[in-house]
Amino acid sequence: MNTPAKSLSKNSRGSKGSKGSEGTKRTEGPGGGGRVERVAAPPLALTLYWRGDRLERLELGRIEGKDGAPELPVAASPEAHAVHKALTRLAAGQDAEFPNLPLRWDALPAFTALVLRTLFEQVPSGRTVTYAELAAMAGQPGKARAVGQAMARNPWPLVVPCHRVLGAGGALTGYTNPHGLDLKALLLALESGQGRGQSARG
Repeated sequence: MNTPAKSLSKNSRGSKGSKGSEGTKRTEGPGGGGRVERVAAPPLALTLYWRGDRLERLELGRIEGKDGAPELPVAASPEAHAVHKALTRLAAGQDAEFPNLPLRWDALPAFTALVLRTLFEQVPSGRTVTYAELAAMAGQPGKARAVGQAMARNPWPLVVPCHRVLGAGGALTGYTNPHGLDLKALLLALESGQGRGQSARG
């Protein structure tokens, strides 16, 4: 579902007044490959990995710093600016709408794409669903375990909000980010102001 972002905070140089956070860096991936952009709004950070003009994956991390989001460089893409704006609002506990990014849906297995699209399109900020409920919403009743596996393969955490999917009875489980369930609880609290949000069926 999510991938390590410790290197982001370790290597962060910080802009003036950002205390260890960083804005967006526009660089080339390994071997001169896809573009990589890093966006920070403490306590959250996202790294965007591009392949051509499409977003291949995101890394979500938690970073230190309390002075707000650093400004972006001029070279940052329009998409990075839009993500930065949404991330800044989310980090402040405000309503945040992430931009319609060019995600590489066709690179995913069919079931994973179906479940993640259902989550992306039908579970808005401030709401939650269980794995079983999401399976039913995707037209795959009884496949809660497979839905959990699809969440673990989510290449775009936060933008495709796998943190809004809970265990049976609303249990806070199943978050594979290195920052664990503490980060999942933080995201839900920032979105809803009530920690775990409300049922998407409510």
